[in-house]
Parts: sequence; C-alpha cells; structure tokens
Amino acid sequence: MKKTFVDVLLELPVDAALREFLMGHGLPVPDGFVWDDAPTTSPALVEAVRGWTDIVARDRLIGNLMASVQLGDAAGKQAMFQAAAAGDGSALMGLVACQSDVHRSFWLYARHPALFERACEFDYLERHGSQAQQHELGVKRRPNTSDAALAALRQAISAFYQRELQCGDGSVAYLVERRPGVFLLTVHVKDLAMLRLEFEGAHLTRRVGNPNIHMVLEYAVATGVVRTLVRGGAKYHQMLVDAFAEHLLGVKVDAHRIKPPTLDLSVLRLGFDVPQAVADGFVALQVKSLTVLSPSTALKLDCTAMASSEQRCVTELLREEFPGEDPLERGWLITAARINLYYPPEPGKARSKVVTVEVTRRGRLNLHKFDAALQAQLEGYLVSLGILQPGQTLNAQEAPPEADTANPEPVYED
Repeated sequence: MKKTFVDVLLELPVDAALREFLMGHGLPVPDGFVWDDAPTTSPALVEAVRGWTDIVARDRLIGNLMASVQLGDAAGKQAMFQAAAAGDGSALMGLVACQSDVHRSFWLYARHPALFERACEFDYLERHGSQAQQHELGVKRRPNTSDAALAALRQAISAFYQRELQCGDGSVAYLVERRPGVFLLTVHVKDLAMLRLEFEGAHLTRRVGNPNIHMVLEYAVATGVVRTLVRGGAKYHQMLVDAFAEHLLGVKVDAHRIKPPTLDLSVLRLGFDVPQAVADGFVALQVKSLTVLSPSTALKLDCTAMASSEQRCVTELLREEFPGEDPLERGWLITAARINLYYPPEPGKARSKVVTVEVTRRGRLNLHKFDAALQAQLEGYLVSLGILQPGQTLNAQEAPPEADTANPEPVYED
C-alpha cells in the first residue's frame, strides 16, 4: 500500500532534521510547541499539516516530504550508502546513525540534497536494470570529466533529438565516479512542450511544461563495457554510446551489443540442493516459484509455492498435485526461478529473514542488489549447481579472474 504524508510523519523520528525541514517550509505550530520525540508529537504535527489553511504552502511541504522518502527501502539504502561513501564521510556516519531506511532517505534529502540526487541516479539504474542494454567498447580508459567534454556530449545528444523528435534544445549532463573505475553518466534532455491540467492550491489551471527525457550510462574502465538505459530502441542506445565514447573517451568506436548468456536451469527440477548453504547458516532452501514453457512454446505457466506450503519447494508441490503429469517431468523448459533462502528467526521474532535469488534462463540475476560478500556467496551456490560456470560472472564491472587482460572476454550484467 502506498504511503501518505501521514504515514511518513508518524514513522519519522522527531529530530533536528525534521524540525528544520518543517519550520523551513513555514509550518505553523502552536506557541511553546515541544519538539521532542514523544508519542504525542508526531500526531500533533500531522494535525498541524492537515489544519494548515495556506493550501499552496501545505502542498509544497507534502510534495517535498514524499519526495524525500523515495529511497526508503533496501535498494534505496544501498544507493544512499554508495553515494555517501563516494562523496562525504560525515554523510556516511549520519546514515549509519539513522533509525530506518525511511529515516535515512529523509535525512539525506534534508541535509545533503546533492548526495541524495546522486543516490537517486544510482537507484534509477538498478531498479530499471532489466531494461538496460550492454555494449563492449573495446576501450579501457578513464573518461574526460571536464566541462568542455560534457558540453560537447550534450550538444551531440541535443542534435540527435532535434533531428529525430524536434526537441532537445536544452539538456543537462553529470558524470560521477560511482566506485573506483566505474563511472555513471546521467543526461536529462528537454522534451516537447505539453499542456497539463493541474491543481495549483485549490485552483485548477492549465500549465505548459517540458517533460524530462532521462538517460543513464554506466562505464567500467576494467572491462570497457557500458550499460545504457534510455527510452527508445537500439538507435537511441547506440547514440548514447557513440556520444560517450567520442566526447568523453576521445575515440570513435565500433561498439557491439553484448547479450546475456543462456543459463541452464534444469537442475532446479530437483529443488535447490546446496549443502554449503546449510553450512553457511540457512535453515531452509526453497524454490519459491518457477516459470515453465511447454515444448511447443505455445503455453507458459507461472507456479508459486504459497505460504501454506511451509517453505516446501514448488517442484515438490508440482509432483504431488500432478502425479504422472508433472510439466517438469514432461520436458517443459524452466525459463525463470525465484529461490528463497531462510535464516533462522532473530531472538524474540517469529519470522525468518529471507534472501531471495531471482534468475532467468537469459542470464538475468538480481545478485547485484546484495553486498559483495553475499553476492559472492550466492554465486558460489549457483556454481555448485552448475547454473553458473566456475569463474563466470554476470557483473559488467569486473573481468573474470582467468581472463586474458590483453584480450578479455566480455562479461555481463542485466
């Protein structure tokens, strides 16, 4: 269920950051209002917002408040810590001291807005990673981060959009080093004007504005591989790759698209049997769901083990529910799987912590969402099952250990 400003105010601790944020927006509070983190303070702030008669100012506060918590989940947490680690030590310590992911998101928005915007760019790429394309440039060098180079890149991109869509007369571009040797390019291009019907305060008005065309490119110096995320077909991805190479790397390239490898998931017919995972502390291993395709490719089935299955694998349930007719026994192809690995419940809690691995036959994996240690651990399980090969990686940012550095093999991430 989507949160409202009431949910956010009740969840956030009443600290200096929240007080400065609300007072900065001009929120009227009674004389002598006590700004402490007591059970009655947050409900009082909710009522102050609800009763605010300046509708325009109230809407501005609510809009900023809701924008401030958009990174308030596990994926956003990773992006925030990454942005803070690359930019500001004090911000990193502040994030550690926060009480929750929602609190971290709000605190970074209120205290370090530039780092918050950077974290949003990191988060945007990861949340839409399945839509990204990869290209191997064949060039491994640090990009030119000068204003002149970025201006030339913006001019090339704007010229492309002016030819193709008659827009793009304005653009903004940023280049940051996301991690050592990994650069993230963000470009915003001005789209054609649109007339929108909107409320301003209590009045309904028609407003002219220009939507934003958002695109990002991630480049790893170690591999010479880029990931691109841009609206449009292959032509638009190629445009972004060419502009980046020519103006920030200083060369024109004949980039070729990398397609993810095909993975064999047939071993999951027997469940997720990995003794090492049990040795590592997981108490239950479950193939939670499968997508299977009929031999004729005319029918696809999505099968999920419900909570009432008590962590049994969906493969076992299929054998029970379809004796002698199990699709997995009749040659149906496994095209995607979701695997749950359960830690024992923490003291005083009934529910187990769950680590979920998502993998598809076309090489899409969600392991990049985990920290490096857990990612390597989970990759090891997939290697032991034969889904991944020893030394194979689905990470575009690191070359395989055995790769020939003079002529490296392409590596992948989706």
